[in-house]
Amino acid sequence: MNFLRFFKSTITYNLAIIFLTGALHCSVIYANSEKGRLLSHINIAHELYLQGLEYAKYGLHDEAIELFEKSLATDPDNIETCISLGDVYIEKRMDAEAIEIFQKVLKLNPDQPEVYFKLGTVYFDTEKYEPAIQYFKKAIEMNPDYKVAYSLLGISYAKSGKYDEAIRMLKKRIEQDPNLAITYSNLGLVYTMKGMNKEALAEYNKALVINPYHEETLFNIAFLYENMGKIDEATTFYNKTVECNSSNATAQYRLGINYFKKKQYDEAINAFEISLMANPGNIEAYNDLGKVYKAKGMEEEAKNYFSLYDKQLKLQKKK
Repeated sequence: MNFLRFFKSTITYNLAIIFLTGALHCSVIYANSEKGRLLSHINIAHELYLQGLEYAKYGLHDEAIELFEKSLATDPDNIETCISLGDVYIEKRMDAEAIEIFQKVLKLNPDQPEVYFKLGTVYFDTEKYEPAIQYFKKAIEMNPDYKVAYSLLGISYAKSGKYDEAIRMLKKRIEQDPNLAITYSNLGLVYTMKGMNKEALAEYNKALVINPYHEETLFNIAFLYENMGKIDEATTFYNKTVECNSSNATAQYRLGINYFKKKQYDEAINAFEISLMANPGNIEAYNDLGKVYKAKGMEEEAKNYFSLYDKQLKLQKKK
């Protein structure tokens, strides 16, 4: 054997092995470095997300939004971060932004009944009841035990004038939890809207059996009696409402209206004044106070309140 030729071929073979091994080693190092860089980015995104949650918990919404958005800049398809950002948008009443981010979540993963529900609430809060209905229905379709969705779906139907569907949905909610006063009260309100007063009172009374001091039910009963022309009964239940919550501006205002009808002027003045303290934006109360003082023969006081009413009306029109 030619030793020199053997030696050269051996060296060439070994060098090839060395170069191949080096290349593989470099590839592994490169792959590991890329993986490490990716993990580092994910860790940074997660840390920003956790900080955003802390800010959101304490109501610092602008700071939370900034951190969530920075997190998504690094990890744009993180569903948890998208949902948390959407929740803060809802708190800030940034409805268009909330809708956009939740729709993005559904594109990433459509198996999200909670997100369909959240979209429903955004449309519900903006009084766009038809899309709200569709999203609540989808949430229930995906999760038949999504109890609160039944309630909001029922109310959305009622707001859309679909009273029979509303009644059917609220009855389903009652089947799920028969000890919620608010559901009976909502069902009674739908019957009221349909003009079925007897059925409405029956549901209201069921609510009061569960909670005799349920503010919304007491108000709803008072309002029903007022619409029926039963002023004494309406006054009684408006009084019961404000006994539960003296700062209920609407109840105080309606109480003033009914006292005025009963010619109990001092009580009407008191109710209107409390109503204005709770809600200064209800400028009609100034006009009503003027009417009460005029009925009492107190022309100067009446004139002052009518003047206040005119000023507030002009200011409101400017806005």
